[in-house]
Amino acid sequence: MKSIKILAIAAIAGLFACSDDELRTYDSIQKKDAVESVNDPYLLASIIKKTTLFYQKMGYDTRILPGAVQHMESNYQSGDNFYNAFRAPMTDMYTAMDILKLVDGSIGLAETRNSKTHQGIFRVFRVLLFSFMTDFYGDIYYSQALKAREGILYPKYDKQADIYAGLLKELDDANALMDAGTEPVSESYDLMFGGNKEKWKKFSNSLKLRLTMRASAKLPDAGARLSALAAAPLLSDPTENASISYIGTLGGDNGNSWTGGPLNWGTIDNFDTRRPCKTLIDKLTELNDPRMQIWFAPVEKPWTSDPARNGQSFTTTDPNGYTYTSTWEYIDRKNKDIAAYATKDILLDSNKVYVGFVAGMLADWKNGNGHYDVAAGGTVGNFKVSKFSKLFRENKHPLLKAQIMNSDEVQFILAEAAAKGLISGSADTYYRKGISNSLLRWGVSQEAVNKYLAQPGVALPSDKAGQLAKIADQKWISLFLVSSEAYLDLRRTRLPDIFKNGRLGGFQFPERYRYPGNELGQNKEAYDLGVGGLSPAVDDQYSKMWLLM
Repeated sequence: MKSIKILAIAAIAGLFACSDDELRTYDSIQKKDAVESVNDPYLLASIIKKTTLFYQKMGYDTRILPGAVQHMESNYQSGDNFYNAFRAPMTDMYTAMDILKLVDGSIGLAETRNSKTHQGIFRVFRVLLFSFMTDFYGDIYYSQALKAREGILYPKYDKQADIYAGLLKELDDANALMDAGTEPVSESYDLMFGGNKEKWKKFSNSLKLRLTMRASAKLPDAGARLSALAAAPLLSDPTENASISYIGTLGGDNGNSWTGGPLNWGTIDNFDTRRPCKTLIDKLTELNDPRMQIWFAPVEKPWTSDPARNGQSFTTTDPNGYTYTSTWEYIDRKNKDIAAYATKDILLDSNKVYVGFVAGMLADWKNGNGHYDVAAGGTVGNFKVSKFSKLFRENKHPLLKAQIMNSDEVQFILAEAAAKGLISGSADTYYRKGISNSLLRWGVSQEAVNKYLAQPGVALPSDKAGQLAKIADQKWISLFLVSSEAYLDLRRTRLPDIFKNGRLGGFQFPERYRYPGNELGQNKEAYDLGVGGLSPAVDDQYSKMWLLM
């Protein structure tokens, strides 16, 4: 039966790839077979997996967004350390559209069977993916998208303001459908919420909260909208997250495995090119943050200014039981090799066990924090900067998730809204719950959470600007590996103020993705109108869309 379902899903996907003549020839037979052979739960499982993996790829696989938000730096091929990839047209819009084809096909099948609960859930994904497209590009096709079978081969671009209005209404419609639906959601095929319809409604409301806050500067009634959402069921428990776990492998499909694990990256080189940014390491160090030991490894050969420490080795065991050996190295300026690289600015991290790669630094791994013994270090080695922890070299682990939205993000949105006076309630309460949820999500004990929250450096100040800065700091940390949202939030709030860190002083932060090159060649009229909606009307990474004007 499962093989029949897989073939039927392939048939549905094929409907969207065929020419008009082929559609007329095969549509009725394939659609009939699909309706009879594919159930809503199976379609739901496919959509959940495709969407979460798409988001997680942006959070770890590609270094574009993690680099832009200074969570990750590259010590090999360094363009992502200073926004270089934003210069070229981006095709992620088409990746989202490929998933949307399956989503819209699934909505149609669910309508045929009057499966209202599943219609509502599928519509949540529809909003999520269209919001991704407009948030990153600006004006995009929406009202005419996915209508090739109706003869619209070159869809027009809708204005971003109209898209946002449509998306927010679609989420209302999604909730109404889920309320009206009577069919159960399969516990087995619902990879995200285990068949719990109420959690799907919470996700829908939380997504609406995210989008409303993103557009709040453009909405005259933003306070009323946000207040209504603050009173609605939202993702609030540390375990209520729009994410899925990895299972290692299934039937030879490595897509079920964490990207950085041996099943996907057979050699260690790709893994070792990813290094934590100094911006993030310094903030975690400042706050005595227990997530640092979970996420990152101690430096292999940390610098020391104490000659008595030279050559002394020590072992560190992190909270997940992974062990690391480090050996102190004295900054001996009589050694010409050390003297050549041990400059003042990159030795600020001496006597530290956790060290990050400087933001905006060229991926000359020989210079990263004074690394000089390149022969021993290999092609991408660097003994002087922390790596990602061994957790991220697993094929699966309870802490490794493909993430779209977590409950801590929801709490930080509410904290920001309260600090701005847009909603009632305590900004501090929301803020502390956001921190707590993030720490618990990464396996930190409740005792350690309480200790962390008791630190004076974590407390919210009394002034509004100070509160917003603190909330932004913690939200930015919590969005580690949820890089699409970390980027969009940094772009919207300009907090934390990290734009001139390290060696980024001469670089401008990008405001958007450029449209895919095929749009200029195949849908030029719509493309030209889309570019006309930017300020200035130029398809580059610095032009601003409606949300930012």
